This record gives sequence, C-alpha cells and structure tokens, in this order.
Amino acid sequence: MKKLQKFRRNTSGSFTIEASMLFPMILIITFLLIFFSIVIYHKAMLQFEANRIADEMAYTWNNSSKDARTGEFNEYTTDNDDGLYWRIADNHFLEQFGIPRLGGESALVQTKTSRFTSNYEVEVQFQNQLLGNQIEVTIQQPVPLPSGFTDVFGLSVLHGNSTRTITEPTELIRNTDFVVYFTEKAHSSAEKYIARFRED
Repeated sequence: MKKLQKFRRNTSGSFTIEASMLFPMILIITFLLIFFSIVIYHKAMLQFEANRIADEMAYTWNNSSKDARTGEFNEYTTDNDDGLYWRIADNHFLEQFGIPRLGGESALVQTKTSRFTSNYEVEVQFQNQLLGNQIEVTIQQPVPLPSGFTDVFGLSVLHGNSTRTITEPTELIRNTDFVVYFTEKAHSSAEKYIARFRED
C-alpha cells in the first residue's frame, strides 16, 4: 500500500507523458495553419493575375496592335482590322437584337482576348451589352497541397475571377455626336422643306 501511494506521488516522467499527448495536437494545428496560409497566398496570386489581365484587356481593347502591358502601338485602328465599324459586325453587337454571328466567333475578338501572358490556366470572355462592354477573366489552378488535405476539406481547385468594363475611345464618341447632330439637322431641314412645299 505504501509503495502504491509512493508511486502515485512520484511525478517523474509526467512531463514526457503530457508532451506525448500534446505534441500531435500542436503538430496538426501547425500544419493546418501552414496549409491555410499557402491556400490564401495562392488565392491572392490568382486574383491579382485575373485583375491584371482584365485591366490590360480593357485598356488595350480599342486597338489590337497595342502592347498588352505598356499600351504602346505602331499602327492606328484604321491601319488594321479594328477600325470604327468593326464594332457593328465583329463586336457581338448584332446578338443583342437576336441576329446570330455569321461564321462563328469573331477572329478579331479572339485576337483581342488572347493578347496576354500568364502561367495559369486562363479563360477570357467578352460580353457586349447595351449599356457597356465587359471583359470577364477566370483563372483556375489545382491546390498545391497533398491530396489528403484537399480530400478532407473538399478543396481541389482555386479560382480567380475579375470583370472590367471597356470604355469606348473618344473617336467613337465624336462620331456618335456627329450622327446625332446630323440627324437633328436633317430632321429640321426636312420639316422646313415640307412646310415650304405645303405653302406652295
């Protein structure tokens, strides 16, 4: 009996037992924090890359010869295929009125949406809407972690998505103002001509 009480009071080795119980929990929590930081880092990188590509697309959309990063160009829009009137037939404009594209996807739109460099799997979509054109960039990448971790949390692919509105150049704005001005003048001239014709 005395030996049992002496054994219960003896604390030698208790630190080893407690450490062997706590160490696996601390190790698991540490690995979880490391994996979580890796996922957040890659998610931020994907979102940054999507934002960069969308910005470049929207900035250089009005001229296919522009450099995607700097915006420099050697040819004006009238020197290549994307002059003013390409927006009518090749810019998916007619789709808004139920008229399908002839010959499939516009080659010019494909040219504009492929002018980027990236190490990721990127998908660029162009949307022509009545109130404005948009570029939507989607990037996806497998999670760079062990398969056991991805299976437990159900996360195997990371996504990055970014949308930018394309602003039209001043050339189109000037021509639109000219058409409005010419239409008003033609209408007023026609009214004067009709009134004079009735008087005669």
